[in-house]
Amino acid sequence: MLRSPHGLRNFSLMSLSPHNLFPDFSLTDSNWQALAQHPMLPAAAVCEWLLDEGSLTQQLIALSDNQFEVKLVWEGWVLLPAMALSRHFGPLVAAHRFWSRKVMLFGKGQPWVSAHTLIPEHSFSSPLQQVMRLKTKPLGEFLFSYPELIRSDMDFTLAADQVWGRRSLFFLFQKPVMVAEFFLPALLAAITASPLRTAQKI
Repeated sequence: MLRSPHGLRNFSLMSLSPHNLFPDFSLTDSNWQALAQHPMLPAAAVCEWLLDEGSLTQQLIALSDNQFEVKLVWEGWVLLPAMALSRHFGPLVAAHRFWSRKVMLFGKGQPWVSAHTLIPEHSFSSPLQQVMRLKTKPLGEFLFSYPELIRSDMDFTLAADQVWGRRSLFFLFQKPVMVAEFFLPALLAAITASPLRTAQKI
């Protein structure tokens, strides 16, 4: 990782968590585009999950039989290295800070999802400031508790072998929140083996 002149964290390519335990994918690292534009497409079962616009938290809770856990990897203020990314949030100066939150979502004791959230500082002039106190509580549970939540079209990336990511821009209290979720191999195996999916096929 590099440090900015302001002492804030800046993002490099794929790295490891502070404890070097979990793969850490950043939404700033990948090339994002519509799923149909990718030369390779994921399996149908994975596509269903990637394209679902509901709460991923609720899906994971159901798939894990309530054996769901959030582990906080890192959170803090950052500066974005690419203005192209910050433009998704509107006209912001390069020195505008973002709250970055990286977590691992576990199901049945297995790391299923690596998630990365970016929130511009101006969004915290709203009740979104509660995100800074979530710690190991799921962000999805907070966001989807508000019926007025708006979700943009999703972009996708193949971040690593068999690791598909999706990125959305949410609007709550008329403020933007960007969330990227990377589906890890253990989740893909759980989706494929799910008895719920077998029942749907029948």
